[in-house]
Amino acid sequence: MAYTSTTVTGNREDLKQLATVIAATSAPVCGLLPTRKITNKRPVVLMDALAAPSVAGHIEGNATNTGVDKFSGVGEYTGQAQRLVREWKVTKEQQAHDSAVIADVSNASEKALKELMRDKETVVCGDQGKTSDIPGATAGVTAGLGNITDSANTDFAAAYRTPAASIYSGAKASFDDNAFNAVLASMFGQGGEFMDLHLVAGTGLRSHIVEQFTRSAGSASQVDYNMNGTAVIPYTVEMYDSDFGQVKIINGNPACMPSVDRGYVIDPRYVEWGEIFGEGSEEYPTDGSGRVGACDLYGTTLSQGPNGLGKIKFSDEA
Repeated sequence: MAYTSTTVTGNREDLKQLATVIAATSAPVCGLLPTRKITNKRPVVLMDALAAPSVAGHIEGNATNTGVDKFSGVGEYTGQAQRLVREWKVTKEQQAHDSAVIADVSNASEKALKELMRDKETVVCGDQGKTSDIPGATAGVTAGLGNITDSANTDFAAAYRTPAASIYSGAKASFDDNAFNAVLASMFGQGGEFMDLHLVAGTGLRSHIVEQFTRSAGSASQVDYNMNGTAVIPYTVEMYDSDFGQVKIINGNPACMPSVDRGYVIDPRYVEWGEIFGEGSEEYPTDGSGRVGACDLYGTTLSQGPNGLGKIKFSDEA
């Protein structure tokens, strides 16, 4: 029977705080998504949308007490929780050595947590669909953003799937300001509301935006800012000012993205992480060779409406 050791520096509560710090640097998508507590390994999320605008006038004398069901079009999505585990071990000999690498329980647990957070980020950013778990036989797999934003994903009702227009799927060389604005226009058209958007961009996509997107520096084709024709000012893109509001650009962890060219346009209102239990570490009884344990977490990606999300997946994706 496993037990939680109070001697481990980095118990479940401490690791939770450390995971927040790691998420901000190594797992930017996980750090961006809201987290809420769930108690079901297959939680159901409800989605709703406003009716299309109408210009029909009211005929004098007609009744207005017939009623209209405002929730007839509510959609459902059932998630699938996935448990991720990273084991750690420190031998008695490692603990006895004094070297540049401090091999103790605290550092072993922290290193395992960093690996675990990258595993979580990879799952969240992946193209995999969900797989139902079969206890003792099949591990549950949660769907990644690549699958959630698939316009043909039948896990979502047709009205709530990511529209094809919200997905750029052309060649990388053709992805420019107009193409990106078309994606944002489609997203804006789903609700017509102010959007708090973040573009999580792989390193290849980020470089393409910096090198190819238009910037006002004397001509439409000018790439860099020039200073009196004598020097070039280095240019870093942190924000994209579109026709539909500003988009914050975040570097995706290249070890966790499906491709260096992949990008997800995320409004945190429409996707979150459902947590059954958060990041923690347990130490187990050993045979005397050292101390062993594992870091783990258990949860699932959930979306309140993929129609509010966008994606960049080039046809020639690297």
